[in-house]
Formats: sequence, structure tokens, C-alpha cells
Amino acid sequence: MIAQITKHKYYYQPIKDRKHIGRKATTTTQKGHSVVPNEDVIGQIKRLKEDPITNYGYRMMTSQLKLEGYNINHKKVFRLMKDADLLQEKRKVSDKNYVKYRCVCPERPLQVLEMDIKMVWVTEHRRHAYILSIIDTFTRVILDWSVGYQMDQKMVIKAWERVIDNYLQPNDLLKQDLHVELRNDNGSQFSAKSVQEFLRENSIHQTFTHPYTPQENGHIESFHSILKKGLGQAPFWNLEELRERLEVFYEKYNNVRLHGSIAHLSPNLFWKAWEYDLIERTVINERKVKFRLTVPHSQLSGIMSQREVLCSNIPTLNGEGYLNEDVNGPNTPNSLQPSVN
Repeated sequence: MIAQITKHKYYYQPIKDRKHIGRKATTTTQKGHSVVPNEDVIGQIKRLKEDPITNYGYRMMTSQLKLEGYNINHKKVFRLMKDADLLQEKRKVSDKNYVKYRCVCPERPLQVLEMDIKMVWVTEHRRHAYILSIIDTFTRVILDWSVGYQMDQKMVIKAWERVIDNYLQPNDLLKQDLHVELRNDNGSQFSAKSVQEFLRENSIHQTFTHPYTPQENGHIESFHSILKKGLGQAPFWNLEELRERLEVFYEKYNNVRLHGSIAHLSPNLFWKAWEYDLIERTVINERKVKFRLTVPHSQLSGIMSQREVLCSNIPTLNGEGYLNEDVNGPNTPNSLQPSVN
């Protein structure tokens, strides 16, 4: 220890060629009670990768080979696939923002919106028509809809221009510092760069649902089942006939049809009652809420005297089930005109 050098350093002999360190790679693989050459393993991997269903990466391929009787680990499979140029390319990192929670829990209207497209068969040209709907998840109001034989990114942008003009700007969301989130699937119309840039410029945070998870866009998916029932089983001859049916359906959906999840009110009436502070919101658990109307439903019917009404400006219903004050929610246009291609 005079020179401050330990014994293991003194006797250490550096290896010039580091490639020969450790054991040599094996050339065979055990399969059951026999031993087969690595070429047979590579051949089996190639056969599996020819089928798109079994075109696995090296870890899933390892599990498959083990099921077939090979005694092999993922490190060896990785080496064999790498030497044979069979490794899958690394997935490119997507620039999309995906939803964080499967169940949305907005605290007020226009906070979380969803949009999606439904196809309906039209007999005249023997092709599908596309129906775009944009829904507010808090009130269940359909903010805008469009129908046409195609639904490209330009039509999506036009629909959002109407939503911004008719709802977002009149409610002055920027001054309220309200974070607007939009959920949609990975359709090409929604993931187009022009659509993403348009929404970003208008302070709308677009998030994409994960593949094969319609529950992450559950409100609009639930609405589509209502739309399917509302349109009925009868086929549509042309686009104009479909458009006329849709006009009636959307008007009744927003103003007449009651929803159990929003205190058994129609979407626009629920929105109006919320604005008049007649709705009590109770959080049941982290991602689930319940709404309760704080006044009797009969008090919204217009048949009670003003003396018994909490506020003389509370909206009432006419004989057809529509609001007497107006037929739409707060700060909304008098009529929701569809866009037809």
C-alpha cells in the first residue's frame, strides 16, 4: 500500500478486444426434450410475422414461442430478431393529446364538449350520409349539427365557427378563464392539422380518445343511440328528406325530450334552470355527479300562480313542451340551423 495501489489493480490486465468478453451466443435453442438450431427459431418467427394478427414485437413473440414449447427468454428473441432484421419499427410519438379520464365531470356548461359522426344510409344515391353532432356534456344540449354526403375538415371548422359565434363568444368564456375541453375520436376529419390549429387558435383544448374506447366519448355515443331511435327504421330516399327529419329530431331533443341524468329535464330547460340557480349539483364520487331540481317540476309548468313562484322570471313551458321565454338555452340563437352539404 506504499504506492496506494490495491492488489486487484496491480494484477489487472486490460482486455484489448472487448468483443470476446463473456460467453459466446448459443447457436441452438431447447424445444421440449430436443434441441433445435436457431435458424429453426428464426424460421418460426418469420412464419408468425407473415400473419398480421401474429405480427408481434419481441416480447409478445417470446410468449408465443414459449407457448409452442421453446425454452427461450426475451433477450435471446430480441437478438435473433435483430440479427434477422425482424424487429418492428418504433412507433412514432404522436403529437395528439389524449384524454386523461374516461368519465368527464364538468362543473358548468360549455366546459367539456364532445363531437362525433354517425352514418345513415340514403337510398337515392345508394351511399351513406354523414351527420356531425357537437354536444355539451354538462347540459346535454346539441350545440350544432351538420349533414352531408361527405364530412371533411372544412365542414368541421364551419361547424365550430357557428359554435364559437353562437355559444362561446356570447358567454364570454375567455374573461371567465374557463378551460374548454373538446373530446373526439381519431377520425381524419378531427385530427387534420387545419382543425387542430383552428381549435388551438380559439383556445379550445382538443383531446383524442384512445382507440377502441368509446366510453371516453360516452355522451355523444349515448346521444347516437337516441338519434338512431329517433330516426326510426324507415329508409331515407334523399338527403333533403333526411335533413327535414333531423331538423324535427334535434329541435325536440334539445327542448322536449327529458333526460334522467339532468334532473328529468330537457337539455335547454336544464340549462335555463341552472342559470337561475335552481339545480343542485352533488358529487357522488370522484368522477360521478347527480343533479336535483330544487323546486317542484310542476313549478316550471307555468300553471302555478306568481305568488308561489320563487322568481317571476323562471322559464315556463307552453302546451307543446317548449320554453315560453325562448326555445333555446341561454345566449343561444333563436333557431339552430343545420349545415347541409
